[in-house]
Amino acid sequence: MDWRSDAAIAYAIFRLTFGVNIGFRGIVRIANGLDNFTAGLLKQFAVTSFPLGAVDMFGHTVPWVEAVVGILLILGLWTRGALIIGGLMMTALTFGTMFLQNFDLAWLQLTYAMAFFGLLALRSWNLISLDARLGSTPDVHAKAGAGFSRT
Repeated sequence: MDWRSDAAIAYAIFRLTFGVNIGFRGIVRIANGLDNFTAGLLKQFAVTSFPLGAVDMFGHTVPWVEAVVGILLILGLWTRGALIIGGLMMTALTFGTMFLQNFDLAWLQLTYAMAFFGLLALRSWNLISLDARLGSTPDVHAKAGAGFSRT
């Protein structure tokens, strides 16, 4: 596939937009103070039996994960790892959301999980990126059946 193809351009635009969305979510939370973000989480979880120490750790960690994942997606660098970490982050966020029984937010988080899924599943279209420039975008066709031989 050529980097000028519609699929490669569409992938780059979506990856960039999604990276801005995720990355700046983390950057803004860091800039506004992690204690402020964490205090909001602690208030929400105070009415549950969820361990508040875990909520506190999560609240001080997730904005950094969001920022790093977002920046990597914007750059198209280490895209596979960023998408896997981001997808797992959504799993953790959804766990807490389900614990709070906030089903409307859980649906929103599911849309983010689908975005991570789509970007990971279509990563062979990641041709406008630093990964492609460095030669780390998969060539799906060349590797199809790798490791298998006919006998």
